[in-house]
Order: sequence, then structure tokens, then C-alpha cells
Amino acid sequence: MFCKQCGKEIPENSNFCTWCGAAQSVPETPAEALPAGAEPQPGPAQTGAEPAPELVIEPGPAPEAPPAPELTFDTVPTPVNEPAPQPQPAPQPMPLPDPVPGPAPQPANGPVNGSAGGPPPIPPTPAQPAGAAPASGGANYDMLLKIFATVCAVVTAWRALGQIPSLFGNLRVLLAYQQLVALPYALLNILAAACYVVMALALLLLAFRRTRENTEALVFGLAAGAAGTLVVRVVSVLFSTIVNLALYRYAGAIPSLLVGLVGLVFWLAVCLGGVWGILYLMKEAPAFEHLLEDPAGKFAILMDALKKGAGDVQQQASAAAASAKSAYDAHQAQQAQAAQAMQAQAQAAQAQGAGTNGAAYPAVRIQTNRSLAAYILFSIITCGIYSYYFIYTVARDVNTMCREDGEKTGGLLAFILLSMVTCGLYGLYWEYKLGNRLAANAPRYGLNFQENGTTVLMWYLVGLLLCFIGPWVAMHILIKNTNALAAAYNARNGL
Repeated sequence: MFCKQCGKEIPENSNFCTWCGAAQSVPETPAEALPAGAEPQPGPAQTGAEPAPELVIEPGPAPEAPPAPELTFDTVPTPVNEPAPQPQPAPQPMPLPDPVPGPAPQPANGPVNGSAGGPPPIPPTPAQPAGAAPASGGANYDMLLKIFATVCAVVTAWRALGQIPSLFGNLRVLLAYQQLVALPYALLNILAAACYVVMALALLLLAFRRTRENTEALVFGLAAGAAGTLVVRVVSVLFSTIVNLALYRYAGAIPSLLVGLVGLVFWLAVCLGGVWGILYLMKEAPAFEHLLEDPAGKFAILMDALKKGAGDVQQQASAAAASAKSAYDAHQAQQAQAAQAMQAQAQAAQAQGAGTNGAAYPAVRIQTNRSLAAYILFSIITCGIYSYYFIYTVARDVNTMCREDGEKTGGLLAFILLSMVTCGLYGLYWEYKLGNRLAANAPRYGLNFQENGTTVLMWYLVGLLLCFIGPWVAMHILIKNTNALAAAYNARNGL
């Protein structure tokens, strides 16, 4: 419903306007219609009852109407008591940058200086060495070529050495049994070894002396060696097949000959294909059609690279020999000074009467020239008897040199008996104790041994896996330390 005075919408059946407070008239509810045939009920006057008192409600003061909402309009407020804004200067246009001059055309032999005020000339990119990786990164194919060529050279050299036993076997058959059929085999062995050597040298030059200029010649040398090796093997297989079928009526060796030929072809393919593939990745692989051009010139380049490589190796060997000689001379001078100092100390002690131990135990000269080679040779000649004599003398000398430490190294009899009882374990224990005793007494003579009994024992146990050379290395350590201690003992006692 709407207010009769202000016309605003108000809730239904409201007595007053909620906006302006004006009273509203409520419409009377019409009498309910009676259904047809029904009689009206008598009212209070008809029934004789007293009418109910009329409820009179006096109207009170009208409630205060809430204030009407203020209508606002978007107007620009005018600042009061504020100074008028100063006019802003118009923005100046941004100056345009100077135009960048385009790159001047460069001549074929490099850049030239530009005009004054222009950009500085771009320096030329330095030439990269052969096989070097690009500046932006990437795989170092040069190092890969060095590793691959070195491995192939080692295997090829091993194959060349493998021809030596066959050569001596054929020569023995030729000389001892006058079998002329062995002469072609011996010649084939020599040719095969020569071809293998050519391949190995070409691979080593590719690994360490390769340049962009001689790459094609080195690959030519490798291919020539591989071709020669293959031709020699084919001739050997054909000759062996003819000899076996014609002279001995035996064809059982033919499959093994063919398997060896296939294996050689595979190995040559690996060498040549690997080298050419790495050079192809480096974009330096020679073209096949140019590989056979001017073989004499390529051979000359190959020999020149070989001479330079041999010269470099000789210079390095000479430098290493000179360095080793200088180090040996310095060591000898140091040992001589130490010996003189110990001899002077011994003479001073004897002069002061402090040589009581020397009177009880007269000093004897100790052997200082024991060697592993003599130990092995004499043990083979005497069927192992010398090894027991060696143990006896070492135990005697060590007990003499190290008598002040209060310990004792077991002699030969204890070594034999206890080794038999312990199934050889006492021998390891004996050498372990000997190594520890030598290391413990070294400072008394102004020495310092890095190896001790643990080192000896580890060489025995772990070194067995290295082609059984561990026990010989352990024996070499004991002999070396015993000789050094004997030399110091002799020098101290003036012997």
C-alpha cells in the first residue's frame, strides 16, 4: 500500500506512514456472506443479552517519523580557502635517439676502422685449434678422439706382440725340423706385426700429434695399415687351408681360421669407423675420394709427424732422466751427510765411554745389497732352498740392528715348524711382524718408512687379485726397508 500523504510505499495494514507519520485509514472488513437457506443468527439485542461495552481507544501522539533520506548529487567540490593551482608547464617532447648506423661492409681480409663517432670495429674471432669444442659449449670430441685412439693403439700393439711367439715357433720348426712350409708362415708373421705397428703409430699420432693439416695423412696411414693387415690375414688363411687340405688332408682348422678372419674384420671396422665417426662429428673427416690421392705426399706428411713425435718423446725422456738424476744425487748427498753425522755421534759416544752395549755386542757389518731379483733367481735355481736361507739371514740381521727394542724376530726353525702347524699362516704373521719392527726402529736411525706390517699384509691378501704380483711387492718392501736400515746401522757404527 502507499501513504495517502507522501505517496511512498508502506507495509500493508499500517496505521501510520513510516516515512511522514500520517495516519492511514484501514478499510472495513465486509460481512461474511451467508450460505443459501441459512438464517441469520440473532444479535445481542434480539437475544435480550446486554451489549458488550464498546472499547474506545484514544489516539496518542503520532510517532516521530524518521528523517527522510537526503538526496545527494555528484557535484565537483570547490576547495575552500585554498590557493588556486598553478598552471603546469606543458611537457617537452622526448628527444629521439641518434640513428644507429648500419654495419659497414667488411672486406674479405677482416674489418676496417669506421668513421669518427661510429661503433668500434669488431675484432676477428680467433682461430680455434683442431678438434677444440666451440665457445658456446658442446662435447669435447678432441678428448674423445684421444681416448678412443689410445685404447685402439694399445690393443693393436698387443696384437703386434702376439705375432712374436708365432714367429719364434715357426722359426723353431724351420730350423729344427727343416720344414720349409714354416718359412711362409714366419714371413706372414713379420708382415702382420709390421702392419699392426703402422696402425698403432697412426693411432698414437691421431691421439697426440694431430692437426688440421695432417689429419688426412694420418687417416691414410691408419687405413693403409688396416688394409695391409687384412691382406696378410687373408693370404694366411688361404695358405693354411691349402696346406691342411693338400699335405695333411685335414679340414678341421678351416672354421677356426674363418672365425679369426671375421674377428679381425670386425676389429678393423671398429678402429677405422670409430676414428672416422669422431672426425665427422668434429667436421674434419677426410673425403673418401681424396683419401687415395697423392699417397707419396701423405706418406711424407706421416713420416714428418712421426719424426716430430719421436723428437718430443726424446726431449721429454731426457728431461725426466735429468730430473731423476738430480733427485738421486740429492738423495745420495743427504744419505752421505746423515751417515757422517751418525758416524761422528758413534765416535763421540765411544770416546766418552758410553759404548757399553757395543762392548757386550760387537758391531758387525750388515748386508745392504739384497734384491728381489736375486731372491727369485736363486730360489728357482736351488728349488726353494735359498728362500729359507734368506729368511734365516734377514731374521739374524734384524735382531742385530733392532736389539734395543726388546723384541725378537723368529728364526728359521720357528718359521718352518709354525708354518707347518698353521698351514702357512705363520709365514704371513712373520712378515707382518717384520714390517712393523722395521718401521718402528727406523726413527732411531734417522729414517722414516711409510710402509709397515699392515702394508705388507694388504699386498699379500689384496695383491693376489693382481695376477699374483702382490706377494712379490710385499717381499720387495721388506727387502728395501731392511737394506735402508742396514745402511744406517753400518754408518752409525763406522762399518
